[in-house]
Amino acid sequence: MKKILVVDDDEMNLKIASFILEQNHYYVDTASSGMECLAYLKSASVDLILLDVEMPVMNGIRTLELIRENGDLPWIPVMFLTADATESTVMAAGELDAAGYLKKPYLPDDLLERVQKIIG
Repeated sequence: MKKILVVDDDEMNLKIASFILEQNHYYVDTASSGMECLAYLKSASVDLILLDVEMPVMNGIRTLELIRENGDLPWIPVMFLTADATESTVMAAGELDAAGYLKKPYLPDDLLERVQKIIG
């Protein structure tokens, strides 16, 4: 079973994404901040990270920068799930080799289609 880490500071967003993915046979863990995500990755491996951009303290772009800079972590595909679709954010995600970008609100089928394209 493929394992996905969903990172978002909004509890409802975590619940929605988790429900959709779990109903489609993915194992889901959650983190409510960039710092929590980084701590999680020190002790567990995942097949995909779904990452919000707009979070307090450390946004998703900075979180992905730190993931990519950490030589101890294997390359992990990261897809942004966010309401922030500004040109600068989308470009920053591309420069960090993000595997995808899905704007909130999204349809469940859109989320599943993107996830399946990335990790099957």
